[in-house]
Amino acid sequence: MLDKILIQKKWISAILAGKVLLLLALSWLIYDRIWVQQVETGYLDHFLAALSNGKLAWLALCVVLAPINWTLEVVKWKKLTTPFQQISWHKASQSILAGITLGVLTPGRIGEYGGRLLHSAEGHRSSTLYAHFVGSLSQNIPVFVFGALGVSRYFSQYYFANAFVANALACILMLLAVFMTLLYVQHQALAKWLIGFKWFHEFSRVQAEVAYGNTTLHQVMILSLLRYLIFATQYLSLLFLLGMPVNAVEGWMGVFVIFVFQTGLPMPPLLGVVARTQLSVIVWSVFSTDQLTMLVVPMILYTINLVIPSLLGGLVLISTNIQKQISND
Repeated sequence: MLDKILIQKKWISAILAGKVLLLLALSWLIYDRIWVQQVETGYLDHFLAALSNGKLAWLALCVVLAPINWTLEVVKWKKLTTPFQQISWHKASQSILAGITLGVLTPGRIGEYGGRLLHSAEGHRSSTLYAHFVGSLSQNIPVFVFGALGVSRYFSQYYFANAFVANALACILMLLAVFMTLLYVQHQALAKWLIGFKWFHEFSRVQAEVAYGNTTLHQVMILSLLRYLIFATQYLSLLFLLGMPVNAVEGWMGVFVIFVFQTGLPMPPLLGVVARTQLSVIVWSVFSTDQLTMLVVPMILYTINLVIPSLLGGLVLISTNIQKQISND
């Protein structure tokens, strides 16, 4: 009994320490995104000045699309978890927000997996992790397909005199997209292969629980495609808001290039936003010399799509009785 009490106290202390660290990390996130970046770049002043140009509709479009985007992710998550666990819209939304928070603070957004476990019942956690893997795979496929198209057009026109290099790079990206598509469609074969390793024996149960039919896989892929197009539209709307001199086609191609390369940068988004801004400068510098605008767009997009939801997710994690949930599930 005494050992059980001591273990319980250690759990409480660990969870409390984790929540304090989370609160500190989110506080730093706000400080860094708003104060530090403003002091170093003046991006907020530049953004507020741009709002006086009468193009507020572009900002409204970007803001309105953000909750639609995450709602689509909630729908997708419910479709992926329904075969093995019935989860309410409220709990699915909390899992998504918690995943965003932990993802923002970890390399390669690996923390998202932990967030998806927030309302996962005991006995189904391996299936939950696998479902998130399938969902992430579906989200990356359009990134590489459209990225290949963007690289082929953009680099052949603006960076390489010889289109062969650009098309070769585009082919590599398309091959990766084909590989991911095959893995997505044949994910059951992957689960079956993993069962052969002693660490993955429980995948025999996981394989049965995530036996998604073609209809589910098609629906999940459509939702992922819609989310990708929403991201791209948000980016393009901010470019137009801030007066970047690009037409729609050039804008789409540049955004596709940025998205595919930033996907391959496995670093914490706290540092990754720096990589995003540098990518933005590289891509848009062929159209303009206004580097501040090139920096502002990814920063504002990052704030709308990740910082704000991560704060909501932080509230979810801090207010959730993690120990009780682990014990009860």
